[in-house]
Amino acid sequence: MRTLSGPRLRGHLQSYRGISLLEILVVLCLVGVLMTLATPGVQTLLDTTRTDTERRTLMALVQASRHAAANLNQPVVLCPEHADELDRCGKRNQWHGGAIAFTDANRNRRLDGNDVRVARIDKFHSRITFRAFRNRSYLGFMPTGLTDWQNGHFVLCPTDGDIRYARQLVLNYAGRAYFSKDEDGDGVDEDVRGKPLSC
Repeated sequence: MRTLSGPRLRGHLQSYRGISLLEILVVLCLVGVLMTLATPGVQTLLDTTRTDTERRTLMALVQASRHAAANLNQPVVLCPEHADELDRCGKRNQWHGGAIAFTDANRNRRLDGNDVRVARIDKFHSRITFRAFRNRSYLGFMPTGLTDWQNGHFVLCPTDGDIRYARQLVLNYAGRAYFSKDEDGDGVDEDVRGKPLSC
């Protein structure tokens, strides 16, 4: 086995020179600058993804409620869940605290008797408002799968009120839903009348 010693060892060690403190500081400064530049873009992406995910979740709740009403041939209610009592509809526009969908044979907006839970969501990060014909705090589906004369819309707003992340889910009388879009490319979705959403 061959070993290095003397001048050959010193020459060999000098070829493996380490990183200086100055080089480490320069790299750390560059990483800090890049992180500072990237953070707003990453935050925008996270905010957009969160809002769009919640909008798709709400769409899935509406579709599940509609299908359950038609498949089970029973009225189904989709509503904000009561803050203090599970399996019961809560107050108007308290959707951020969670939502529940269930069959409601006796139409008391409470899961009881032979009612069946269709779906439940614990919490939304967005503030959600629901406005529809007949001005109810809940969305009802008849056994045919049609809404209970409740064409309207849900508006999802981020808690900071930034309208760039506001979204709308529009329902027609038949219970079909579609998403709002940014038709004019200004970064804000428009409502059914073509006006920018507001929070």
